Amino acid sequence: MEDWIKELTIDMIPEPYSSYAKAIGIENLIELVKLSGGDEIYLPTLDFFRRPIRDKRIREEYTGYNEKSLARKYELSERRIREIVEGEKPPAIIDENQFSLIVENGAFTWGTPSKNE
Repeated sequence: MEDWIKELTIDMIPEPYSSYAKAIGIENLIELVKLSGGDEIYLPTLDFFRRPIRDKRIREEYTGYNEKSLARKYELSERRIREIVEGEKPPAIIDENQFSLIVENGAFTWGTPSKNE
């Protein structure tokens, strides 16, 4: 660290930069200035950083039939939910009480496969 930084205090830094220094520390502010000094910096909202986590959760919770409840839960439109899960295959729903058509030994049967195989 350069010697002059040790002498720099927050009250020597004008607003809005003193607020940044209070939040992240003078040394970190100086590092940011070294990285981007002279450039205009756009800082996104917190939603920008939350969005990937929210979208991941939506994809994990998606069943193929719950766009409406996901839209309510995450305060999004059903259309936005469909855009997020586009291309996702919902998990297979297996109902143990439902008969299925099964091919065994070349013949179609109803029910569950025999246990002999």
